[in-house]
Amino acid sequence: MAKSKGVGQIVIECPNTIFHLYVSNQDEISKVDIFMRNIRHVNRIGINDIYNWCNRQKIAYKTSFHYRKESSVWRNMQSYINYSKQKLKYQVGFGTI
Repeated sequence: MAKSKGVGQIVIECPNTIFHLYVSNQDEISKVDIFMRNIRHVNRIGINDIYNWCNRQKIAYKTSFHYRKESSVWRNMQSYINYSKQKLKYQVGFGTI
């Protein structure tokens, strides 16, 4: 089940993954605001944490891979493989677009 793009888009940039969160009402905006305030106080948050949070909160999202020019080709390939595995794992979740 996917939500249509509504009120706005919020972008969360991780090292090689960019999350585009789509919020369609004030309740979803509040959820994202609370989440963003909370992650500022966390030393490390994983991509899996963001996927899980979006799916639990039923926030629509899509992800994209970000190639990092300062990293080696080998490191970018490893990151892309990891990104692809995670995307497939969470694709069945509610939040995917």
